[in-house]
Amino acid sequence: MAGRLLVFATVTLLLFGLVMAYSASTAQGHFAYGSHWYFLKKQLIFAFAGVGLMIVLSRIDYRVWRRFAFPLVAGVAGLLLLVAVPGIGATINGARRWIDFGFATLQPSEFAKPAAVLLAAALIVGRGAPVTTLKGLARVVAVSLLPLALLIMIGKDLSTTIVLTLAIGAVLVAAGSRWRHLLGFGLLLPAVAGMLILVEPYRTARLTAFLDPWAYADTSGFQTTQSLISVASGQVFGVGLGNSVQKFGFLPEQTTDMITGIIGEELGLVGLLLLIALYGVLAWAGLHLALSCHEPFARLVCAGLTVAVVAQALLNLGAAMGLVPILGVPLPLVSCGGTSLLAVLAGTGIMLNIANNRRSHIVASPERRRRAGGGRRDRRPHGTSARGR
Repeated sequence: MAGRLLVFATVTLLLFGLVMAYSASTAQGHFAYGSHWYFLKKQLIFAFAGVGLMIVLSRIDYRVWRRFAFPLVAGVAGLLLLVAVPGIGATINGARRWIDFGFATLQPSEFAKPAAVLLAAALIVGRGAPVTTLKGLARVVAVSLLPLALLIMIGKDLSTTIVLTLAIGAVLVAAGSRWRHLLGFGLLLPAVAGMLILVEPYRTARLTAFLDPWAYADTSGFQTTQSLISVASGQVFGVGLGNSVQKFGFLPEQTTDMITGIIGEELGLVGLLLLIALYGVLAWAGLHLALSCHEPFARLVCAGLTVAVVAQALLNLGAAMGLVPILGVPLPLVSCGGTSLLAVLAGTGIMLNIANNRRSHIVASPERRRRAGGGRRDRRPHGTSARGR
């Protein structure tokens, strides 16, 4: 049931995103590239590639990712390092987050989220990282989160770092970490985030504009106010699909970070509620799948991957409606952006294998867990208890 709902929510959001990607991008595609179809064609290529990747990963036993978690994170870290290399990394809107291949760009930080979740789950399930202790929890955070977060911050990508942190936090909660330890780490986050905001003037400007966007409507609050105008213009039922006025150069990043504004304008409150409901179905399916898994690695992976997608969606929706500061994260499965689409669909493929893999729903005996973990086998004859030695 959870697997079918996960497929339904993912495919519906993907199709919804393709429709809205075309509608939101026609003006920009025509004036910048001479074709209404420019952005849709690119998005379709990544959509087909992402669905193919999802199908392939849904047929690969999820347990292999426990062995390959470290190499996967190392590969992503290598790509993040390449972003900082002049001539390879591309700078867009003042941020250096992409690798430029000429015909397309790749944003490695999108792959950091599923990779970090897999590594955190592998560390917790393996020996040496009991997250019920402060030392074990700190080890998981230090190995799976901090290196990737630091590399992502080289590209000034605080928004992805926040989503990454929330995803690892979900893994730790699902693993049974003590709340006092989690709250202790949680209290550090506002201080760290505040420091990162203060060291970058544009982040400080965004925070100031969030507090009173209309006072900075011509400068740092321009994106927020234009998004609010878009959403308000749609009222209940919207102005109609394709009839947006804001996409004609008024709303910045209307195909990526601010596509929610175009959805609100064209489809109104009804469209936004439908969109939120679809993410709600995806969240329910992913978390229900996590709760139904008796195999620890599968449970942790489902929890982390689900929260990574849903948290990013909520941050995007909140920014478009002025509920949180502008963060610059795409709307998963809906916004234009090939790397984000590939990363989300890859994570969905792993969860679909977990949903269809009976091993994820089997309660393993202590002896079997020791064997799976590489421990010594108990060579006592069957039926011999420890007391009878």
